[in-house]
Amino acid sequence: MPDKINRRILFSRLMVGEPRVEDFKLIEEPRPEPGEGELLLRNLYISIDPGSRARLSGRASYVPAKPLGEVMDAQSVSEVVLSRHPDFRVGELVAGYHGWQDYAISDGRRLSWIDSRQRPISTAIGVFGLPGLSAYIGIRKLLKVTAGETVLISSAAGAVGSIAGQIAKIDGAQVVGIAGGEKKCDFCQEVYGFDQMIDYKSEGSISEALKRACLKGAHVYFDNVGGELLNAAIANMRRFGRILICGQVAEYNLEPGQGIGLRDVSAFISNRLDMRGFVVLDHSEFFEEARRTMADWIKEKKLMVREHIVEGLENAPRAFCGLFRGENIGRSLVHLADPKE
Repeated sequence: MPDKINRRILFSRLMVGEPRVEDFKLIEEPRPEPGEGELLLRNLYISIDPGSRARLSGRASYVPAKPLGEVMDAQSVSEVVLSRHPDFRVGELVAGYHGWQDYAISDGRRLSWIDSRQRPISTAIGVFGLPGLSAYIGIRKLLKVTAGETVLISSAAGAVGSIAGQIAKIDGAQVVGIAGGEKKCDFCQEVYGFDQMIDYKSEGSISEALKRACLKGAHVYFDNVGGELLNAAIANMRRFGRILICGQVAEYNLEPGQGIGLRDVSAFISNRLDMRGFVVLDHSEFFEEARRTMADWIKEKKLMVREHIVEGLENAPRAFCGLFRGENIGRSLVHLADPKE
């Protein structure tokens, strides 16, 4: 029977350069059975995360390098299908970290319940998951954006950047986004309400484009890209500007020693710039506030959410590769199944 089989996608080859579908392997195994104090989860949605790329070349990131032969990591929305755990019942929906597979065993740790009335349930690992939490905490708690400031956002059409820019707008900032392609730039202005957009693919000099968009310089740069964009942003910051390094998608596919690095460190002295790295898991004390506040904004239509949904577990590798070709607008997810009625 199909429901007795567990399909799993394994990380099977160290990556060199851009990810390839051949770097992954789909296998089939018997569906696992929960032991005492455990539950069996059926994954409904899994996340596709660009930050995972940093671990897939055999190098450690802020977490250890990913070993070959293991199931790919991902956030997940799952349904409890069997339970031998006192706190969980069959049919409940939960968010957790259960990877690219149809089924997973859990001991209940690191699970959070999802209100079955929440629609779409995929937002539990999107705007209410790590991307949305990163945007909220980065803009409000670390950068502390205030009304009237100019805020620059890279990867502005992505899962984190699109939310971060909207939160900055809610807080009264002037928001300038950077994205690749006319379609994404138009979407960010028309749907997300960004004040200006820069299409880095059509600009001869990204630094000159930033200078035109941020005439007096940016107070804040929320960085999801690194590389040339980071250097261009540093050259166009105001005095006492703040830079938050949330992601480095331009650097993930490079081999050691190929990174561009910072060109003008003296700008940190002359403009008294402040730059810090950011991992959202260090700030769990803000999670409840962030989710509650963003839920209110969504109801009030102040915050717009876009998800890029790919169908079928077998297509997860293709969706992952597509991230680095700029195929998604918003959170990239794979839909595996729907909850049973």
